[in-house]
Amino acid sequence: MLRYFAYGANIDPERMASRVPEAVVVGPGHVERYGVEFTIRDREWGGGVLNAREDPDSVLWGVLYEGPAEAFAVLDTFVGDAALLEKAEVTVVTDAGPVAAITYRVIPIANYVRPSDRYLTHLSRAMKAQGLPPEAIEAVLAADRDAGQGQGPSIVS
Repeated sequence: MLRYFAYGANIDPERMASRVPEAVVVGPGHVERYGVEFTIRDREWGGGVLNAREDPDSVLWGVLYEGPAEAFAVLDTFVGDAALLEKAEVTVVTDAGPVAAITYRVIPIANYVRPSDRYLTHLSRAMKAQGLPPEAIEAVLAADRDAGQGQGPSIVS
Protein backbone atom coordinates (compact mmCIF):
# COMPACT_ATOMS: atom_id res chain seq x y z
CA MET A 1 0.00 0.00 0.00
CA LEU A 2 1.16 3.50 -0.85
CA ARG A 3 0.30 6.55 1.20
CA TYR A 4 -0.19 9.84 -0.63
CA PHE A 5 -0.45 13.27 1.00
CA ALA A 6 -2.68 15.72 -0.89
CA TYR A 7 -2.61 19.43 -0.10
CA GLY A 8 -4.31 21.04 -3.12
CA ALA A 9 -7.47 20.23 -5.05
CA ASN A 10 -6.92 16.48 -4.47
CA ILE A 11 -7.98 16.91 -0.84
CA ASP A 12 -11.51 16.75 -2.25
CA PRO A 13 -12.43 13.04 -2.11
CA GLU A 14 -14.69 13.28 -5.18
CA ARG A 15 -11.91 14.81 -7.27
CA MET A 16 -9.44 12.25 -5.96
CA ALA A 17 -11.86 9.40 -6.72
CA SER A 18 -12.07 10.59 -10.33
CA ARG A 19 -8.27 10.47 -10.63
CA VAL A 20 -7.41 7.51 -8.36
CA PRO A 21 -10.58 5.47 -7.75
CA GLU A 22 -8.75 2.98 -5.51
CA ALA A 23 -7.56 5.71 -3.10
CA VAL A 24 -9.07 5.58 0.38
CA VAL A 25 -9.13 8.59 2.70
CA VAL A 26 -7.07 7.97 5.85
CA GLY A 27 -7.72 11.43 7.27
CA PRO A 28 -6.32 14.89 7.80
CA GLY A 29 -2.72 15.57 8.70
CA HIS A 30 0.14 17.96 8.29
CA VAL A 31 3.77 18.03 7.22
CA GLU A 32 6.15 20.16 9.24
CA ARG A 33 8.76 22.40 7.61
CA TYR A 34 6.70 22.89 4.44
CA GLY A 35 4.37 25.73 3.48
CA VAL A 36 2.17 26.63 0.54
CA GLU A 37 2.47 29.12 -2.28
CA PHE A 38 0.66 29.78 -5.54
CA THR A 39 3.36 29.21 -8.16
CA ILE A 40 1.68 26.91 -10.68
CA ARG A 41 -0.68 28.23 -13.35
CA ASP A 42 -3.45 25.74 -14.06
CA ARG A 43 -5.77 26.02 -17.04
CA GLU A 44 -8.49 23.91 -15.45
CA TRP A 45 -8.78 26.26 -12.47
CA GLY A 46 -8.12 29.46 -14.42
CA GLY A 47 -5.27 30.71 -12.24
CA GLY A 48 -2.73 29.68 -9.66
CA VAL A 49 -2.87 26.43 -7.70
CA LEU A 50 -1.05 25.39 -4.57
CA ASN A 51 2.54 24.25 -4.57
CA ALA A 52 4.51 23.05 -1.54
CA ARG A 53 7.71 24.82 -0.57
CA GLU A 54 10.26 23.98 2.05
CA ASP A 55 9.98 26.41 4.96
CA PRO A 56 11.35 25.59 8.43
CA ASP A 57 8.71 27.79 10.10
CA SER A 58 5.60 26.51 8.29
CA VAL A 59 3.14 23.63 8.38
CA LEU A 60 1.54 22.13 5.27
CA TRP A 61 -1.99 20.85 5.91
CA GLY A 62 -3.71 18.24 3.81
CA VAL A 63 -5.30 14.82 3.58
CA LEU A 64 -3.66 11.42 3.66
CA TYR A 65 -4.85 8.74 1.22
CA GLU A 66 -3.75 5.15 0.76
CA GLY A 67 -4.14 2.55 -1.93
CA PRO A 68 -2.24 0.27 -4.29
CA ALA A 69 0.97 1.91 -5.51
CA GLU A 70 0.13 1.33 -9.19
CA ALA A 71 -3.17 3.19 -8.77
CA PHE A 72 -1.33 6.41 -7.92
CA ALA A 73 0.84 6.28 -11.09
CA VAL A 74 -1.56 8.69 -12.81
CA LEU A 75 -0.31 11.40 -10.41
CA ASP A 76 3.17 11.02 -11.93
CA THR A 77 1.83 12.48 -15.17
CA PHE A 78 2.26 16.21 -14.73
CA VAL A 79 0.87 18.39 -17.50
CA GLY A 80 3.84 20.61 -18.19
CA ASP A 81 7.57 20.02 -17.93
CA ALA A 82 7.85 16.65 -16.17
CA ALA A 83 11.46 17.47 -15.24
CA LEU A 84 10.07 20.03 -12.80
CA LEU A 85 7.86 17.58 -10.91
CA GLU A 86 9.31 16.32 -7.65
CA LYS A 87 7.89 13.29 -5.88
CA ALA A 88 8.92 13.86 -2.28
CA GLU A 89 8.88 11.52 0.68
CA VAL A 90 7.35 13.26 3.67
CA THR A 91 6.35 12.45 7.23
CA VAL A 92 2.69 13.24 7.81
CA VAL A 93 1.63 13.95 11.38
CA THR A 94 -1.82 12.44 11.99
CA ASP A 95 -3.95 11.87 15.07
CA ALA A 96 -2.62 8.29 15.07
CA GLY A 97 1.02 9.45 14.91
CA PRO A 98 3.57 10.08 12.16
CA VAL A 99 3.16 8.28 8.84
CA ALA A 100 5.52 8.06 5.84
CA ALA A 101 3.93 9.18 2.56
CA ILE A 102 4.70 10.69 -0.81
CA THR A 103 3.56 14.04 -2.12
CA TYR A 104 4.26 16.11 -5.21
CA ARG A 105 5.52 19.62 -5.81
CA VAL A 106 6.85 21.54 -8.75
CA ILE A 107 10.41 22.89 -8.70
CA PRO A 108 12.05 25.27 -9.26
CA ILE A 109 9.61 27.68 -7.72
CA ALA A 110 8.18 30.29 -10.10
CA ASN A 111 6.64 33.62 -9.19
CA TYR A 112 3.21 34.15 -7.66
CA VAL A 113 0.19 33.24 -9.81
CA ARG A 114 -3.15 34.60 -8.55
CA PRO A 115 -5.60 31.75 -7.79
CA SER A 116 -9.16 31.95 -9.09
CA ASP A 117 -11.99 32.53 -6.65
CA ARG A 118 -13.42 29.19 -7.81
CA TYR A 119 -10.22 27.39 -6.75
CA LEU A 120 -10.09 29.12 -3.36
CA THR A 121 -13.76 28.29 -2.73
CA HIS A 122 -13.17 24.66 -3.74
CA LEU A 123 -10.19 24.36 -1.38
CA SER A 124 -12.00 25.99 1.51
CA ARG A 125 -15.02 23.71 1.18
CA ALA A 126 -12.90 20.58 0.79
CA MET A 127 -10.70 21.50 3.78
CA LYS A 128 -13.74 22.02 6.00
CA ALA A 129 -15.36 18.79 4.78
CA GLN A 130 -12.16 16.83 5.50
CA GLY A 131 -11.94 18.19 9.05
CA LEU A 132 -8.87 20.36 8.59
CA PRO A 133 -8.44 23.05 11.25
CA PRO A 134 -9.11 26.76 10.60
CA GLU A 135 -5.35 27.45 10.47
CA ALA A 136 -5.14 25.25 7.36
CA ILE A 137 -7.56 27.48 5.48
CA GLU A 138 -5.86 30.59 6.86
CA ALA A 139 -2.48 29.37 5.55
CA VAL A 140 -3.94 29.11 2.04
CA LEU A 141 -5.56 32.54 2.24
CA ALA A 142 -2.34 34.04 3.63
CA ALA A 143 -0.33 32.52 0.75
CA ASP A 144 -2.60 34.45 -1.61
CA ARG A 145 -2.85 37.64 0.45
CA ASP A 146 0.83 37.91 1.38
CA ALA A 147 2.30 36.71 -1.93
CA GLY A 148 5.36 38.37 -3.37
CA GLN A 149 4.97 40.71 -6.30
CA GLY A 150 7.73 39.18 -8.47
CA GLN A 151 7.44 39.42 -12.22
CA GLY A 152 8.46 36.43 -14.27
CA PRO A 153 7.44 33.13 -15.76
CA SER A 154 5.20 30.65 -14.00
CA ILE A 155 4.95 26.92 -14.42
CA VAL A 156 1.90 25.97 -16.50
CA SER A 157 -0.01 22.74 -15.96
